[in-house]
Amino acid sequence: MSKWMTGGARRSVTAVALAAALAGGCASGDTGAAEVWDPIETPNRFIFSFNRALDVMAIRPITVLYRDWVPEPAQKSVRNVLDNLGEPVTAINEVFQGDPSRAATTMARFLVNSTIGVAGLFDVATSFGLTRTKEDAGKTIGMWAGKGVEPENGGFYLMLPLAGPSNARDATGLMIDYAIDPFQILPIAFNWDWFYYSAPRYGLTVIDYRSRTMFALDDLEKNSVDYYAALRSAYTQNRAELIRAKREKTDTKGELERRDNLALVK
Repeated sequence: MSKWMTGGARRSVTAVALAAALAGGCASGDTGAAEVWDPIETPNRFIFSFNRALDVMAIRPITVLYRDWVPEPAQKSVRNVLDNLGEPVTAINEVFQGDPSRAATTMARFLVNSTIGVAGLFDVATSFGLTRTKEDAGKTIGMWAGKGVEPENGGFYLMLPLAGPSNARDATGLMIDYAIDPFQILPIAFNWDWFYYSAPRYGLTVIDYRSRTMFALDDLEKNSVDYYAALRSAYTQNRAELIRAKREKTDTKGELERRDNLALVK
């Protein structure tokens, strides 16, 4: 089963990478991407409706209980653990973004928080002056995209089942991040049961993210005529700002503070 999942993941990486390459080739004449390119809008809207139905029936109610009944310090610890598990992927991307010193700081954070911070429950590294960053392969691809290609141009827009808004570039990055994540590789290498490791991590990630975006998404839905189009635009603009900041080498602390103030990402 694990071998099948590994092979499937590799095939998915290849397929999405090819899709992104085709998307980039098709969009090469339009580097500005003034409007989000959404050639598969009909199936995207279907998936969007499925995601919303699942959110209304299950994810949102669970998240409300989590937000209201789990003490804030415990929620913070959950967030710290999830962030800590993502540090190796961030470090790898920072190397490919041409910033090995930043990658060293990220790995130092990981080591400190994994030990002194009790498996990442406490963010001790920040008190040591080791600031947190969050990088992914989608941003890495966008940073090194062809000269003149605007960050808004990430290829065709995608609505992913159970994952939400994306595009060809970021979906490729998502699969790459999954493939290079040591905490995804180790369970496969040791034939650990996915249900007991990856499933809880994924579930907690969904609940944590949903709890931090609930008010912003509710506000976006309430104030938009077309929620799908509004979310598509907000996602594209947010990702473009993050990539533009990387290209312009915005300081990491300022980038993190700006990202924390964005409506859809806290």
